[in-house]
Amino acid sequence: MVTVRLFATLRQQAGWSVKEFHAPSGCTLGELMALIMQANPDLKLTGRAVYAAVNQSYAKPDHLLMDGDEVAIFPPVSGGKFERCR
Repeated sequence: MVTVRLFATLRQQAGWSVKEFHAPSGCTLGELMALIMQANPDLKLTGRAVYAAVNQSYAKPDHLLMDGDEVAIFPPVSGGKFERCR
């Protein structure tokens, strides 16, 4: 089992923020993301920019998952206050 955490608009699309998923032995992050989309048809993780982290470190789709991993998936974020330089 892996714990999946969704953030920002992804959480809103899926209707949940934290969920446990069974990741078969040898499952990659990309394969897990496909399983998540199958289980949540309103959630689109492909064809758009999203980032993923495994155990709080950025990870690529070919990252091999292990039992007990925590996966965070989030869209790009920006923000802060714009102030003009004088």
